Amino acid sequence: MNVSVVGSGYVGTTLAACLADLGHDVTAVDIDEETVERLNAGETTIHEPGLDPMVSAYAGSSLEATTDHAAVTDTDLTFLAVGTPAREDGSIDPSGLLAAAEDVGEAIADKDGYHLVVVKSTVLPDVIDEEVIPTLEAASGKTDGDELGVAVNPEFLREGSAVDDFMNPDKIVIGTDGDGRALDRLAELYQPLISDWDVPTVETGRREAAMIKYANNTFLAAKISLINDLGNICKELGVDTYEVAEAMGMDDRIGEKFLNSGVGWGGSCLVGDERILIKDASGTRLLTMAEFFEQYVTDETVEDVSVLSYDRGEATFKPVQAATKRTYDGDLFTVRTRMNKEVTVTEDHPMIVMEGAEPTVREARKLDEGDELPVQTDLPADPVGTFDLIDLVVDSSAFDNEAVYLKPSFDMDEVKSEVRDVLREYNERFSYDKVHEFIRRDYLVLDVFLEFEDQLPIDRTDLSLYTTVGGGQTYVPAIIPADEDFWRFIGYYLSEGHINEDDSGHGSTTRKRVMLSFHPSDEQEYVADVESYLERHDIHYRTSTQETATQIETSSRVLSYFLEWLGCGTGSYTAAIPDAAFQETERNRRALLAGLFRGDGHIEYTSHSNAVVYDYGSVSEELIQGMQFLLHGLGIVPSYKTSQSAKSTRPAHFLRVSAKEQIDALKEMFLPAEQARIEQRLDEVADIRPTGHTDGGAHTTVAVKDISVTEDEVDVYSLEVADTHTFVTTDGLVVHNCFPKDTAALRAAAEDADYDPAMVEAAIEVNDTQPQRLLGLMDEHVDVAGKRVAVLGLAFKPGTDDIRGSRAKPIIEGLQDRGADVVAYDPLAAEKMAEEFPDIEYADSAAEALDGAHAAAAVTDWPAFAELDEEFDAMEDSVVVDGRRIISRREGLTYEGLTW
Repeated sequence: MNVSVVGSGYVGTTLAACLADLGHDVTAVDIDEETVERLNAGETTIHEPGLDPMVSAYAGSSLEATTDHAAVTDTDLTFLAVGTPAREDGSIDPSGLLAAAEDVGEAIADKDGYHLVVVKSTVLPDVIDEEVIPTLEAASGKTDGDELGVAVNPEFLREGSAVDDFMNPDKIVIGTDGDGRALDRLAELYQPLISDWDVPTVETGRREAAMIKYANNTFLAAKISLINDLGNICKELGVDTYEVAEAMGMDDRIGEKFLNSGVGWGGSCLVGDERILIKDASGTRLLTMAEFFEQYVTDETVEDVSVLSYDRGEATFKPVQAATKRTYDGDLFTVRTRMNKEVTVTEDHPMIVMEGAEPTVREARKLDEGDELPVQTDLPADPVGTFDLIDLVVDSSAFDNEAVYLKPSFDMDEVKSEVRDVLREYNERFSYDKVHEFIRRDYLVLDVFLEFEDQLPIDRTDLSLYTTVGGGQTYVPAIIPADEDFWRFIGYYLSEGHINEDDSGHGSTTRKRVMLSFHPSDEQEYVADVESYLERHDIHYRTSTQETATQIETSSRVLSYFLEWLGCGTGSYTAAIPDAAFQETERNRRALLAGLFRGDGHIEYTSHSNAVVYDYGSVSEELIQGMQFLLHGLGIVPSYKTSQSAKSTRPAHFLRVSAKEQIDALKEMFLPAEQARIEQRLDEVADIRPTGHTDGGAHTTVAVKDISVTEDEVDVYSLEVADTHTFVTTDGLVVHNCFPKDTAALRAAAEDADYDPAMVEAAIEVNDTQPQRLLGLMDEHVDVAGKRVAVLGLAFKPGTDDIRGSRAKPIIEGLQDRGADVVAYDPLAAEKMAEEFPDIEYADSAAEALDGAHAAAAVTDWPAFAELDEEFDAMEDSVVVDGRRIISRREGLTYEGLTW
């Protein structure tokens, strides 16, 4: 048959060479010119036993390579064998596959008759149905099942034995959705294997075929993790795990394969007090990770909730697909940036780092001083519009509807006939004319209004609420517009206000007063602004000036309850930005900040280059954190610091806004006279460039200043966020999803489908602990600080140079953290590992690595390591921790098996 294979990576090259060996004419198509040139010269770009001789034998005859996708037109079927790399969240990136599908579709657009496209790449079922097939159809103009056939034929190749796995498979899976033509062509293609080796063939649907690949690998991962867990227990009990596993493998229900426990098959989280901005059906809320988990996660099932995410300068709320909590005992990395922004995460948490204009993902432990981290500079608006205090009171247990009164903005006598008609039945419940009392005294009782609201000629916008009678009562509008004036008033309250409770009077109800205190002489314009707002809404107040303050007082249980419900707090220690503010328009957010800065802010007219600086201080960390989100949402990047005096019981928190552009952007927060002074000062100086952050257009960034590492046992929390795979956390810093190929992708897909993959999670967690257990065993025998330590094996498995998922990585990092001088050896993978760890020594042989070493860790089970013997005599201290049971115990060797 004439076969084309698009993609000449690990899978594609193996597939092309093996199909040529089966007698087919194969055309390899790849966009990389160097790869094509090397294949045509009989060379490969990957290390795989048996592959080089095969490519060399068939290149130029039955195996040819090209960069021209038009070559697929002359073939009977086309394999898509393009890589689908894992994103940091565990999900796959199908972009390369879809680009290849489009190229193939365009190439066969003018081909007469049927063409079969076979997906060999590893993708989940939905990617086949919802992305690959539509892409092929759109590009080719052909219809799936008509002139276009699409089949799924997953690969089950293991690196290091891929050629043997292809030629001696345990099964061949073909998914065609009943397309007989596709099935016939693939049956003919694999006829030599099926007839010569009696290989079982699974004929199934496309979705099922795609899923079999993931299910296969995930079940294998779980099996390995379970034997690792059993091995850890055996180690603690002094039992040889391998002898136990050998007996287990005799049970045909279990099988002997992959029961060798060891260092694992190669998460990441934030601590609980890091903050995120979420949005649910009721609105936005600023919560800590711990609060989020407590309120929105039940048995690791997440309610319908989104989190503020950030991608290329645009902030959006994206669904939280999964969330986990676990106890973590290990290194925590606190990343501090310029402007004193910081976030504390586990060592492997994926951080977003800007390299020029492009974001990349790097684990926290690999961050360097000067790395640029993106910060939020936007907030999506979904303003509340108005607040309905009637609904608020009705829903509250703090009020009795029979003791809450409504006053209309007009004389009830104007609508008395309509009111009498509506309330006729109600009036008959009394021995006197109750309606007459309502009309004469211009009021209604709340429960009466609620019962007859649909019929009464009175709208809620015409009403005010009050809870006391007898004169002097304070009326509060039933409907309060959430406009600029309202949010500026809230800002004043947050800075200068508190709620005073007074239970000294008669009766059982505690009086509540809203109090705002200003400077007795310097802030009269702010006092007038607050008074004007209260007067506009007919809210009774009293202003008094003493020696130390001018105080505005409003006695109202309704207004007090509303401010508390809104989330403003009752005083300086509990003050917080109301959750609703985070979804307001930019204009309203500026108004809220105006009230805050006028109240507790300070304009500093410095004598040096920063001509003007805005400062704000508070004892409420929650308030300051909320203000940061608001400021970042306006494109303003403030600096942040804390300080604590000797007499204070808690620290104070401070924000500072500097740089000429930012000062100018916020000047309208202040009154005209102050604005004029700010403008004059700014005109007198040269441009004040930001020193702590960089505006890069789509991304604004802050540079890493320092990273501190502490070891602790704490609860840590993970989020999986849809689409953008990012979320905004404390101080406006943008981080990547928390989760760590096939197993992770299956987990991400399960979470997309609102299913909690508990067993998959457990398998991953057990696996991730194994490198730390190996290091712990080494610690029991030698303090490696300042000493030479050998790491034997860098590839994730023998026979390959692939270091993706290698357990050597966390081991090297752990040794470096302990201050060890690491020397590493691997027959194939040293060059690739040196790209990630350029600062360690690489030996040319295992003997060279062991020479003078105080300890050694066996990480990859290269067969040559089993032959090591006298080489250990050259060690300074003969301590060997074996992660793969490849080293033999011998006299004079302090030997520790990881799980035996």
